[in-house]
Amino acid sequence: MRETYLMRCWKYTILFLLLVFTLVPFLWLLDTSFKSDEAIFASKPTWLVSPFTLDSYSWALGKKGIQLGKLLSNSLITCAITALITGLIACISGYGLARYKVPGIKLIFVLLVLAQMIQGPMIMIPWYKFASMVSLLNTKTILVMIYGTMTIPVGVWIMSGFFKTIPIDLEEAAYMDGATKFKTLFAVVIPLALPGLVAISLYSFILGWNDYQYSLILTNSLSAKTVQVGIAEVMESMGSTNWGGILASGVIIILPIIVIFAIIQKFLIEGLTAGSVKG
Repeated sequence: MRETYLMRCWKYTILFLLLVFTLVPFLWLLDTSFKSDEAIFASKPTWLVSPFTLDSYSWALGKKGIQLGKLLSNSLITCAITALITGLIACISGYGLARYKVPGIKLIFVLLVLAQMIQGPMIMIPWYKFASMVSLLNTKTILVMIYGTMTIPVGVWIMSGFFKTIPIDLEEAAYMDGATKFKTLFAVVIPLALPGLVAISLYSFILGWNDYQYSLILTNSLSAKTVQVGIAEVMESMGSTNWGGILASGVIIILPIIVIFAIIQKFLIEGLTAGSVKG
């Protein structure tokens, strides 16, 4: 009994230290974003916010700053479309791979895994040439296409594994009651597979939200640039840098992901676990 108690204390101590290590940088970011420039560069840093000011947030969201509102809009639209397309394709394809005997299915899964290895710098030039050839440079469309090549293979793999956890007897019972295949899929199977669908949709959204390299190379105007590129351009620009505004921008960018993850973390963990175990 004593060993169990000590092990439990040790486990919670480690978890607490990991929590502190994870949260302290963000709390410092949040705390500093409300400080004036003088307080930010004070010789003795302190958690005390005095005086409290929202000037950094006004700069970040206003026209004098990086016009974060427009950049957020670009990122939200791009990531939402990517998540929607990924969820739709992964759901249908994953169901097909899980329920039907597809010739060469092992090869298909191998290709899905290999697709994740052919990303990044090695294909940036081909993507740029393709976007230029089809007049998609500096558009959100090309970003959605690129993100899809990264998220759809993972999504299909996860959803295939998730559909395998759903008893086929439920579908057969629906068929016996007169339901068509499409009605059975959307009324019986997909509701049960919702955790997996939420998981891959959130994964797709976060992947696009955090992207920097593709957006940097393929977009150059306010109509298509994402928040990551906007902040990087301000930090690398010549002249005086508004660090308070950059910190406030960082808070605004991080908060949506934290809120979304907090709301649907149960579905995310359940979906990823089922897909990885059964896939």
